[in-house]
Amino acid sequence: MKLNKIAFLLLAPLFVPSAMALDKSCMPMVAAGEARLKQAAWQSVTVINGNFRMEAIKVSSGFFTQVGGTWKKSPISFDDAEKAMLAQLKSGEIKISQCSSGAPEMLDGVAVYAFKSKIEMKGAPAEESTLYIGKADGLPYKQVGKSMNVLYKYKNVQAPKL
Repeated sequence: MKLNKIAFLLLAPLFVPSAMALDKSCMPMVAAGEARLKQAAWQSVTVINGNFRMEAIKVSSGFFTQVGGTWKKSPISFDDAEKAMLAQLKSGEIKISQCSSGAPEMLDGVAVYAFKSKIEMKGAPAEESTLYIGKADGLPYKQVGKSMNVLYKYKNVQAPKL
């Protein structure tokens, strides 16, 4: 799989357009994307179509990915890729709509709210998903859609052994 496609798959679930392009109901997703971008460290596990699994880690020493059981230092900055994608969202190339919030719930001991949305990208089918956003910190903790499932972790994240 090409590196830019991997970066897209890793980061796309959280990219949300600017407040000026969104209905107010989508604002919590904007804040969640911005909050994650500001984090010094995070880890994500993404499963696509039930058979493609990728892990990613951001720490002070860099960015790392694992596909097929092998950790590698990423030659790209996930932060730079996310900023570039945010610019595409702000330009309208990627659209997010139909946002609605659900009732508060607990996810692995964290109080979250579930936000549902529809994401539309050129060349890809539209996908509805639910993003679970921390009530206290505004961070995304989980995203579930028809073809993908992403889990996010922010505590006790360390660089993998290469």
